[in-house]
Parts: sequence; structure tokens; C-alpha cells
Amino acid sequence: MLIEFKVANYRSIRAEQTLSMVASNYSDELAQNLISCDHVPGLKGTKLVKAVALYGANASGKSNIVAALRFFAEFVRDSATKLQPGAPTGAQPFKLDPACLTQPSKFEITAVIKGIRTLYGIEMTRERVTSEYLVAYPKGRPQVWFERDWDAAKGKYKWSKLTEHFKHDAFMRDMLRPNVAFLSLGAQLSQAQFLTVYEALSDRLNFIDVPKNIHSKIEVDCPPWKTAAAITLGNDLSDAILSAVKNADIGVKAISAREIEPDVDELWPQYDDAMKDALRTRIREQGLLSFRIKFQHLDGIETGTFDISEESLGTQRFFSLLGPLLAAVIQPGGLVIDEIETSLHPKLIHRLIEIVFQASNKRGQLLFTTHNPLLLDQTLLRRDQIWFTEKDQEGATRLYPLTDFKPRKDESLVKGYLAGRYGGIPFIPEGLKF
Repeated sequence: MLIEFKVANYRSIRAEQTLSMVASNYSDELAQNLISCDHVPGLKGTKLVKAVALYGANASGKSNIVAALRFFAEFVRDSATKLQPGAPTGAQPFKLDPACLTQPSKFEITAVIKGIRTLYGIEMTRERVTSEYLVAYPKGRPQVWFERDWDAAKGKYKWSKLTEHFKHDAFMRDMLRPNVAFLSLGAQLSQAQFLTVYEALSDRLNFIDVPKNIHSKIEVDCPPWKTAAAITLGNDLSDAILSAVKNADIGVKAISAREIEPDVDELWPQYDDAMKDALRTRIREQGLLSFRIKFQHLDGIETGTFDISEESLGTQRFFSLLGPLLAAVIQPGGLVIDEIETSLHPKLIHRLIEIVFQASNKRGQLLFTTHNPLLLDQTLLRRDQIWFTEKDQEGATRLYPLTDFKPRKDESLVKGYLAGRYGGIPFIPEGLKF
């Protein structure tokens, strides 16, 4: 469970910004939207929110908050296996201040992992990791499991002392490349304590971006295929997906999904034969299979069956979100969705968010960006579940919660937001001129 995420010097984010999932203690309203941390040492009495909605004007930095979290998670997952020696780390410092270009980008997460509060952070320039640390609180007090800092004068890392709390083989330090996370390397070498945190970031935290063309992608995390893969399992998750689709008033009576190998000739006709052969090899080696997805609209009538490509964009988007969303609820994890309202009616989005809250015995969490003011409904979201982004006069993103404004319980958040009372909206005083 995510407690908070911090980021600094990444894309439009210059100064450190913090997104907190800790519930305010101002009210016990909408108790189903909260997760108790009474079982976690040192966090008795603390509650976390199950979802956060992130609002902001176009280009204010909403997506960069999401991108920062995704980059952080993927760097931990992939740096040991996908970055070649000497390759750039992928860090993208704030460009509008020349001083930031040589400074490290910072990412830090605090989360409850297997019942223990855990803090993990990493700082990096485009060339190397400059700092990395992992701290656990198994009994409420901090235990530094490892820490390393780059000493430029000596040209090497300074490491914290080995302790009985965290075991790893000393030779791993010599194996570690400058552009790789120690956590990533330890997980690849199957070190048990590394794996616990690694899996929480790489397996339990999933992302869905705004689809560009969902039929032309073969990535493992392609949204429609995640839902299709879940349907083939024939378990509680597949039952929940089918039930939700049938009750969404989109006219679908049944769904079938069959695993197939993507048609390289159809998807990439512009590639030459050598490139297509290379793609076929990669698909087979990495198991990047696709699914043939069919939607049945009329009971027992073959002519009432359509391929997913023949469905509306809204139906495709709804189907794409269902699998990851229900998986995060049934098998507790985190789901991050950029622009959740894309191609969807507000009532459908409302219902999808309610599903997260109604799973009272689960610990899944949702973070989503949106422009939809109709979700600013105090019967759906608590005030501490609403956050905003704005850019300052120097083009840097600022992240802040609605609770900074102390809105009344009976206040119309929709009217207040559209009136600019909380910020996070475009400022066009003279309109668009042509």
C-alpha cells in the first residue's frame, strides 16, 4: 500500500513534490474509502485513502507526476537487465533551469510492504545513480537496510555498514554498474529481502496510459490484452470482469478471448522481411502473445458477435480498464491511470471508482488523472482524495491537495473548481485569439 511518493528535478517538476495517500483526520466520512494501518507497527491510528484523483490544466504536470512514478518503478524493475554498461539512466531533469541539468533527479516511495512500513529512494543524474537507500520499520523504529552515496572526489560509492537486519553478499557491490539500481541487481540474484520490495514495485504497481492505437501495440502491458488474459483464467477475477461488462449497459452478453501470436505482417507492413523475422523471434522468445477478443451482443446468434476492433472506443476503453482495476482490488495492488475519462461516460467512471471503494476487505489503491469535474462529488470522493497540479511563473509544477483550501463539507466542489477557487484550471483571460 502506497503511503507517499516524492519526486524532484524530473521533467516539469523542479522542487520536491509529495503525493500523500494518508487520510486527513478531519472526518470519518466515506469510511469505505479508507484503509486502516492498525496492523502496521508504528502506524496505529493511521488511515490511507484507497484512491486519489489528480486534477490540473493541460501541461500543468499531472502526467509528469504519473510518469515519474512509472519511471521510478521501471528503473527498479529493468535497470539490471536492460541497461547496457555506460548507457544513460533515463533521468530527465528540469530543463528550464540550467542549474538543474547537472543535478540528480530524486524519487522516493514510502509504502506498506508485507505488513512493514518501508522507505526506498534513489537519486540519479543522466549518467549514474548518485544515491540509493532502503529503510524498513519492522518494529516502528527505522532500520537502514542499505545506503550508498557517490563520492565524486574519490570516484567510488560510500556504503553503509552491513548489519544483521539486511543480508546480502558483499560481492554484489563489485558487480553493480553505476547506471543500475542495487535493488534491481539484488532481485535478479534472488536475494530474498530485495525481492520483497522489488516485487511490490514491479509486480504490484501497474500503469495504464492514454491509448494511442490499442490495436497496433504488442507490449505485455497492452490494456485490452491484460483483461483478455484475465478472462482465460476462469477464476473470481474473470467472473467479475464478465459480470461488470454485462451490467455496464453497452449491449454485450458474453465475451470470448483466445490467445494467438500477433500477425507481424498486418501490424508492421512498413518493415522489411529481416525486421519482421526479428520481431517474430522476439515475440516467441518473450511470450508476447496477443488475444483474439470477441464480444457477443445477441444470445446464440453468430451474426451478433463482433471483434473488439469493431466496438466503439468507449467499449474498448472500458474493457481495457476492467482487468487491471479489478485485479488491483481482488489481488491487492496499485493501479495508476492517466486520463481515466478517455472515451468513457462519467457515470461509468463513477461506477469503476466505486468498485475500488466497495472492496472493504481489500487494500488495492488507485491513482488517476482527470479533467472531469463531475467526479468532484463528495458522495464519491473525500476532500483528502483530491489533488491539483499547477505551474508557477518559471514553468515548474506544484502539487497540492484540496484540503489546503479547507472547503466546507456542504461546499460545491464542482462550482469552486470551475470558478478557479482551487487552481488547477487554464487561465485564458482574453480567450483564444485568432
